[in-house]
Amino acid sequence: MSAKTPAHPGSGIRDDLEELGWTVAEAARRMGVRREALSLLMHGRTGISPRMALALERVGIGNAEFWMRRQAAYELARERRRQDREAA
Repeated sequence: MSAKTPAHPGSGIRDDLEELGWTVAEAARRMGVRREALSLLMHGRTGISPRMALALERVGIGNAEFWMRRQAAYELARERRRQDREAA
C-alpha cells in the first residue's frame, strides 16, 4: 500500500512564522532556541523534538501534542514508503 508522505512539519512552522511576520531569528529568540536549530527544522533537515514542540507552544504556535503527532505521522509515512519500496 503506497501512501503519500505528508509535508515535513517544518513547512507548517515556516507558514506560521510568515503569517506572524516573524523572522527566523526573532522566532528563535522568542522561543528560546538556537536560530540554526529552528532553520534546520523549517527546511526539513531535522525533526521536531519535545523541547521544540514545547517552545512552539509557549509562543502560541499550536500546542506541543499537535507538533509531536505531526512529526510522528511524517516519520511513519516515510518509513512506510521505504518499506513499500523494499517490498516491491
